[in-house]
Amino acid sequence: MAKKTKVPKNPEVKEKKKRNLKANRRRGNAFEVKIAKELQELGFDMVTSRSESKAMDNAKVDLIDKSGLMPCNLQLKKTIKYPNFLEIEKSCPIKDKPLALIWDVQRATDSTFRSDGTVVVIRKEFFYELIKHYGKSNSNI
Repeated sequence: MAKKTKVPKNPEVKEKKKRNLKANRRRGNAFEVKIAKELQELGFDMVTSRSESKAMDNAKVDLIDKSGLMPCNLQLKKTIKYPNFLEIEKSCPIKDKPLALIWDVQRATDSTFRSDGTVVVIRKEFFYELIKHYGKSNSNI
């Protein structure tokens, strides 16, 4: 059997990949802080799990509501490809509340990425529970 020859790794490619990973992490962190601030404006005592609890961060929960009013656990993604909600939910060991995935849909441009909007992915049963409570509190329905 012939020996495989190793192709020398291009240090420029490796450095570019390293920079991209850092930039992606920075964008993701900034997205978490942005959503936490928006939820704070809605009356929730939200903090990022990175700043509050490494265990929660490892458990796929990105934002923590210190007041306990948030009816779900939140995972945030800022990606081009659709995140696999079912796999993320399955890998989340914390099952006390439903999981909601807040996804900032990204689109690649010539030089950077742009947001095509933000969507929330939840299970149908949780959606029905939310609109049932909304209907009870809103006389218009």
